[in-house]
Amino acid sequence: MKSFIAAIVVLSSVLLLDGAENSKLDIWSKEGLTQKERTALVEESKKRSFAEIAPALLKALVDYHPFYGINPIGDTPWNDEGLTGRDRVYLMASAVWHHHLASSDDLSKAKALLALLKDSSHMGERAILISALLNYQWCPEAENVLLEIAKNTKEDNSIRRLSVETLLSRCDLNTYMPLAVEIILAHKTGLDRCQAFNFTTNQGNRLFSLSEQNKRRFLAEGFGIINELPEKDLQTAYFVARRLGFVLRIESEFAPDQKGEKFQGKHGLTDEFFIDTVKNAVTWYSKHEKEVKLN
Repeated sequence: MKSFIAAIVVLSSVLLLDGAENSKLDIWSKEGLTQKERTALVEESKKRSFAEIAPALLKALVDYHPFYGINPIGDTPWNDEGLTGRDRVYLMASAVWHHHLASSDDLSKAKALLALLKDSSHMGERAILISALLNYQWCPEAENVLLEIAKNTKEDNSIRRLSVETLLSRCDLNTYMPLAVEIILAHKTGLDRCQAFNFTTNQGNRLFSLSEQNKRRFLAEGFGIINELPEKDLQTAYFVARRLGFVLRIESEFAPDQKGEKFQGKHGLTDEFFIDTVKNAVTWYSKHEKEVKLN
């Protein structure tokens, strides 16, 4: 037992060396590590200061991200026999990352995320950091940083969109809805724009707090996204139509009765169900366009 503990102490020291080595977690995929040793490294890392270990974890989450889907099970998924070394590193880093961030609100962790965001130009790292600010830890200083990112047209649209989604969720919805609409419309028409609308405006019942001006802007642009689609691609806007119906408090959010015979396919609902939902939204808008359009 003493030799095992000594080995773990050595491994943990290597894990968090100062300087360049601090960004490497290659020790986690070292050949010959036992399952107990891997798990001990994870548990030791969970006890470390988040600010100290976050740079190494972030780099591992980007550098060792799987090339394909992996879905190991159990309390120690990194010990799954079928994993590659890089997959083990990713799962170990992910477990430690989420352990630290899933705790109760901790201003120091939010500030550590923000410091990393300010220093990183890597799109993958920025996406992970902004998502962490959105879903886990938050600090007021993040608002201005994310605003600058969201307004920067030289940024990738995915990063701008994620930034404004975070602002909508964490700050005043009405303040940032105009910018959100602008960023949504910066995406290519079709699937990209529909997905941007769906992800960005996924704000639940908070959407009912939109000001009248912002509600009109939200609805006008949403219906505009639908109307710019060719008829063969209407089902692409299914979730856009449902979101618009939600905000308008339309019964069933434009969706037809799915029990209809033409909607029953061998493997679930037919394409007609999704197409008809969008068509119902288009029909509604044709009758109520003047009520929705901005003055």
